[in-house]
Amino acid sequence: MKMIFILRQEVDDMTRANRYHTRQGEAILAYLSGVADTYLTPENIAAHFAKRGISVGLTTIYRHLDKLEKSGRVRKLVIDGIPSACYRYVSEPQNDSLHMKCDGCGKLYNLECNEADEFEQHVFSSHNFRINPMKTVFYGMCEDCHEKP
Repeated sequence: MKMIFILRQEVDDMTRANRYHTRQGEAILAYLSGVADTYLTPENIAAHFAKRGISVGLTTIYRHLDKLEKSGRVRKLVIDGIPSACYRYVSEPQNDSLHMKCDGCGKLYNLECNEADEFEQHVFSSHNFRINPMKTVFYGMCEDCHEKP
């Protein structure tokens, strides 16, 4: 009987932890959902709140991003040359996509098109190699940076 109580208590504790919300956590989620197509580092998020005079510590941001990633609300992308991982809000379930990074401004883009899917299929069927879209980044120049003198 004691064993059942302990297990039930552990389940109750995990359920409570998953429902635990703070104003800071809600602010982070609201900000990310407002810039849904943008990849941000934890430092970008901290800078956003600091500009508005809102105190949200970097540790808090990392903790909430970790929870949001585990729940599927944000995607995490690690890119060479960027010391922190980048995160993007996910409004609805979607397939992983390839990515593009502008060498000029540093902005990250999702490459979601049929040709990208066909490329992944070609690589697998012709070369027996499966691409990891969460680790695949094409580097180049975005339209805005390409047009700059």
